[in-house]
Amino acid sequence: MIAGGKHPDFPIDWNDLFDRIGDEEIILEFALSFVRNGEKLIGSLGQAVTGGDPEQIELYAHALKGSASNIGAVPLAKVAWQLEKIAAEKHVEKAAEWFEKICPAFQTLKSLLEQPDWMQQTKNAALVKAL
Repeated sequence: MIAGGKHPDFPIDWNDLFDRIGDEEIILEFALSFVRNGEKLIGSLGQAVTGGDPEQIELYAHALKGSASNIGAVPLAKVAWQLEKIAAEKHVEKAAEWFEKICPAFQTLKSLLEQPDWMQQTKNAALVKAL
């Protein structure tokens, strides 16, 4: 279990998420969608990185950044943005390094979202952060 507030870079910023969506039922739907579709998105991004295709890397990194942002996953969105930027600048030689940063950030987020009390953990982390 990820202890809410005890992880220095908690995977979800509750305040960002709630400000963006404003409804916990919709937040739950977004989270379920992210868990369902995230693996496929990461797989497609990984294939694009392996293939060295900057346009595909940029496309999938952009999609991941958007999906992560939609659920307040600021740490993941930041690294996805870096990969998107690298691909846009055609620096594909750096793509694998950034993809390696995305994978653990994604797994941490996915592990949190698969826990039944993820929303409460996220709220607790926001409270601790505010102190």
